[in-house]
Amino acid sequence: MLIKEYHKKKMHTASQPEVEEKVKKLRKEHDKMVKGMFEFVDAQGGWLDFTYRWFKDEPIKTIRLIHGEICDLPMGIVKHLNNCYKKIRLPRQGNMDEMQRDGQRGMPMEVTKVSRIRFTPMDML
Repeated sequence: MLIKEYHKKKMHTASQPEVEEKVKKLRKEHDKMVKGMFEFVDAQGGWLDFTYRWFKDEPIKTIRLIHGEICDLPMGIVKHLNNCYKKIRLPRQGNMDEMQRDGQRGMPMEVTKVSRIRFTPMDML
């Protein structure tokens, strides 16, 4: 016979005034406008359409950015754009038998991250 007992983890949340203060600070940082140039590395000369909403009470925005365009965007969207990348998985080079003896199972892969899109602020240009 096996008896398992599970307990819910108690969540520690901040008080309402603390939450509102943190959201207000985050929103101020998020809404700061930045002028810069958008680059679409995957499809140069193309454009990128995406929808975006970070805070609950914000409307959903649809944004179209064209490669090489200089525009003003909020800092939150700039951070979002600069963190977009694609993963490229390639098989590792080497002897398969030696790798399996070392404790690696399956097809060993190397993962590299390549930036897909980039927004460069005018301060950096």
